[in-house]
Amino acid sequence: MVKLAVMVSGRIQGGKNYLVDFQAKKPWELLTDRSVPAAASPVLLLNAAQQLNGINAIYFYADYLFRQSGIPADKIPYVTVGTGACECITALTCGMLIDRLGRKVLITGGYTLMSICCILFTLTLSFQDASPVFPYMSMVCVFAFILSFGLGPAGVTNILTTELFTQTARPAAYIVAGSLNWLSFFFIGLVFPFIVIGLQQYCFLVFLAVCSLMAIYIFLFVPETKNKTFVEIQNEFQSRKARTADGAGTTL
Repeated sequence: MVKLAVMVSGRIQGGKNYLVDFQAKKPWELLTDRSVPAAASPVLLLNAAQQLNGINAIYFYADYLFRQSGIPADKIPYVTVGTGACECITALTCGMLIDRLGRKVLITGGYTLMSICCILFTLTLSFQDASPVFPYMSMVCVFAFILSFGLGPAGVTNILTTELFTQTARPAAYIVAGSLNWLSFFFIGLVFPFIVIGLQQYCFLVFLAVCSLMAIYIFLFVPETKNKTFVEIQNEFQSRKARTADGAGTTL
């Protein structure tokens, strides 16, 4: 028993020494250190797209968008409350679905539905004078856009930042991803009024491009992380990279 206790103590002590050898990665090492997995690019794109997909354009300028959609001014406060209700619904629903359907299904589906909402919202803005029904269809599109965002990009992006990196690289990943997230947040709030002035009712076509490209990118290049270890996730990245290199070599 004493010998067993000594062996266990030695293993624990060895584990402590082993852990000390691992130093946390610096933010710039995410892009320069080859030992960091190939998850840096997907995480950076996901965090930038989380703000550039149009959701903050709706939050910042909800009253303006609803007025432009033709919704009566006295009903706009109630519609704005509806946007908050959509957030509450998605917060509850995403938590129940994320471990059942998987991360990739939710975030790909979220961006796909947001793309569809951008198309429908553009159509309802373009034909808002054709029928009194169209303003309320615009409102439904906005609600559907928020629901799609909450079920996918809002709920999954930060989880992927955690699951795609090992413990040593995770703090740096959060620093870089968070900084890019806030810069994108500032950028879209700054330029969206000019987008509206330039494109008018077609302003959401910009976000259609972002959402559709992200849906395609995630489907092709981001692995499913549900019930997978770090090693399995990194091996999948490596296999994808190898297939891409083989394809390029075959083409040449």
